[in-house]
Amino acid sequence: MYTNQTNFSIKNVILQFLFVALFIFILVWLFPLKSDLTNAVNSINNNDLSVLTDRIFNENIISMKDSAKSYYTTPRLPKNIGDKVKITLGDMLDKKIILPFNDKNGDACDLNESYVEITKYDEEFIMKVNLKCGEVENYLLVYMGCYDYCTTALCEKETADVVSPTVYSAKKTPSKAAVVITNTNTNTNTVVVNPTPVVNKEYLYEYNKTTAGYYTETDWSAWSTTAVSESSTVSVRTNTVTESKLIGYNVTRAYDYDSPIYATKVVNTGTETILVCNNWGYVSSGTATTYNGEWSYTGYVSLYEWPTNTDTVRYEFVRFFDETCSESCSSTTGMIFKKYVVGSSSVNLSTYQCTSSSYQTTTLSVSVKTITGYNMKIISKVPVYKDVATTYYSYKTKTYIAGTSDTKWSIYNDTTLLSAGYGYTGNKREK
Repeated sequence: MYTNQTNFSIKNVILQFLFVALFIFILVWLFPLKSDLTNAVNSINNNDLSVLTDRIFNENIISMKDSAKSYYTTPRLPKNIGDKVKITLGDMLDKKIILPFNDKNGDACDLNESYVEITKYDEEFIMKVNLKCGEVENYLLVYMGCYDYCTTALCEKETADVVSPTVYSAKKTPSKAAVVITNTNTNTNTVVVNPTPVVNKEYLYEYNKTTAGYYTETDWSAWSTTAVSESSTVSVRTNTVTESKLIGYNVTRAYDYDSPIYATKVVNTGTETILVCNNWGYVSSGTATTYNGEWSYTGYVSLYEWPTNTDTVRYEFVRFFDETCSESCSSTTGMIFKKYVVGSSSVNLSTYQCTSSSYQTTTLSVSVKTITGYNMKIISKVPVYKDVATTYYSYKTKTYIAGTSDTKWSIYNDTTLLSAGYGYTGNKREK
């Protein structure tokens, strides 16, 4: 009983010692000494921070390279050996071909001193990508060309042909000395001098839209017997058809006695003798009295009865008078009048009449309707046919529509022109 209690106590001591040692180790691991912390911080500042800075710088310069490769299509590349084209980081941002980025301190990189420049050589191009952020500036060189293994018009040279582009570690701004590039294929050195900084300029870019000429062609016309001649702009097809056509009739005719033909005929019926005047003239027929309408006084007259005035005689009463006669007569009262008469004259009269005549005999006639013949009628009518070859024509025409070429100058990435079918020519000019 006593022995068992002693053994239990030794085990407990050993276990407690092990737990204490493990606890101290954990404390040392979790809570390092001040000197260890200082060394760790210095190590981060000197090494890890340098690595982070290089990684940010390298990512930015690689982003510039990839963006420039997509922008510099064949029309934008230099044409002649020794020619160069250049685009600054500011231009790349303006053209929206790269997203903005910052350096390790969160500041923007130099928009003019950071650039991509491409130089044309005999068989290939060399792209220089230069990045300057604050006091740090560096570049990389990329060999590019139209190689057999390219899937696009232009691509980077494979690592088997040239050493992969080297991204130099970030450093202070180097001097503008010449950079020597070794071409491993020809074992020759090419000297590329760093260009002096240029002032950022604004450019207008040339766009062109070209449409090719083409022919338009009509549909085939309807078939017609009108002849058409083939030419360079007229295509003709023909179809000859032999048809039995009616060319006339064999007709048999006879007189139709129910359809007579009438005519009017003049027939003499006898003669007639009549007195005909041969000459006409004036013949005397006596005289006539005419009055001029003027009254003339002829003197006094004595009358025993009251007179009656007429158109030619007029009486004007003057006075009464008594007349005494012999024993054998009685006393009579008379009247005295002034007598007036109208002036007159005598006119010889004549008559217009036949002065000479004779008898003449004329023939009498009458119009008679008589039959002069008969109309014909058709007894039989037999059609006559003949085989006739007829050629039918159908044609179509083609018209040439000339192509057009239109050139315009505008800002880069003019979406209105691009959507309308215009493309870059590679030419640009300063605003």
